[in-house]
Amino acid sequence: MSERDWNDVLTCEEALARLNIKAATLYAYVSRGLVRATPHEDGRKRLYLRRDIERLAARKRGRAPSGAVAESTMRLGDPVLHSAITQITPHGPRYRNRLAGDLASSGAAFESVVHLLTTGIWQSGFAVWAPLETPPDVLRFLSVYEGGIASGDIGALLGMVPFSLAMQGRGTREIADGGAVQAARLMLQSMAGCVGFLGPERVFCARAEGESIAGQILRAAGAAVTPETLRALTTALVVLADNELAPATFSARVAASTNADMFSCVAAAIGSHIGFSTGTGTEKIETLLLCEPLSELDARIDRVREYGASLFGFNHPLYPGGDPRADLMLEAAAQIAAHGDAASAAGERTRLTIAFLERMRRELDAHPGVALGLVTLARALGLPDGSATAIWIVSRTAGWVAHVMEQRTQAFLLRPRAKYEMTSSGETGTGS
Repeated sequence: MSERDWNDVLTCEEALARLNIKAATLYAYVSRGLVRATPHEDGRKRLYLRRDIERLAARKRGRAPSGAVAESTMRLGDPVLHSAITQITPHGPRYRNRLAGDLASSGAAFESVVHLLTTGIWQSGFAVWAPLETPPDVLRFLSVYEGGIASGDIGALLGMVPFSLAMQGRGTREIADGGAVQAARLMLQSMAGCVGFLGPERVFCARAEGESIAGQILRAAGAAVTPETLRALTTALVVLADNELAPATFSARVAASTNADMFSCVAAAIGSHIGFSTGTGTEKIETLLLCEPLSELDARIDRVREYGASLFGFNHPLYPGGDPRADLMLEAAAQIAAHGDAASAAGERTRLTIAFLERMRRELDAHPGVALGLVTLARALGLPDGSATAIWIVSRTAGWVAHVMEQRTQAFLLRPRAKYEMTSSGETGTGS
């Protein structure tokens, strides 16, 4: 931003009057990247870029969007697509008019939520999925990793599963035969089975007859499969299934707009999800924040103060008052710790973690995000590190599939335009 641009600024009072909004709304615009701000020279106030304010004011008056408005939609903020799948609310995501938190609290099965997202139809009871065999060629590919993988590699491995499922004509048949729902179920159970590479057996764990995805993940990871652990893990799977147009979801829709098969669309989404700024938050939490010894958590407060949002996912910009999804997972973790052996190492680690996160809320106004809630829950369940990453990808696959199916019905190519800018030297490049 040039110095000239920052000379054209408005005070808080001027911005509020121009937009006819409350101060809290203006602060939300800033946190979402819609309005840029800079400190006032006295250090106690902030000034706001006039052109950002004018752009929002024009939108409120219903004017046709300008180039600046179109450009801003590619940043965190206003939606760029019409969708009937998920709405972001202060109470968390709402899936086709049903709050994800309410679904989780009522004990809804993840499989029912998958059906709701992909078809719009709600099944009040758990409908057991018919068994689907992971193709032999995919199993041969996965057998290379028998003996286990590093926890940090699970996201990349899961990204290869959809591509391998697309081979031997299966991707082409998915499009030709309209088999999106079956393809989704095959991906979900195949990716869930890959959690076995992190578990004690270090092998792929196929889904058993009548087994839920939550049960398959717990068994693959070598964890206890009880009504309590199933409900706790299902809570995470349900609340993480979709979060509107997250970057990975948008990637899936871009791929879908090119008429790519379902497997390739989900692979594209996973590639975006495991980027450094998004899905790898679980790994960074495991290795940099909630690492051993947990008795030294207080010594890591400065890490939260300096890197809380960027590295560990505190204070999600869409949930400024705290992320309800994270709170539900932390509650589930606390319940698991309470129901288990009070003197167990896992129970003590869970209690130390939750106490630390509550202190961060009080002292730093740092509200934990879903990555923190998910890692805490996975460890309370006794799952190996890396499981949180896998659970997030398996869960979010439900939303990616739903968005791919919706994008197909809209039948247009997602292709934004670039705003060409010449370099300061007047040259466009240095290559031959």
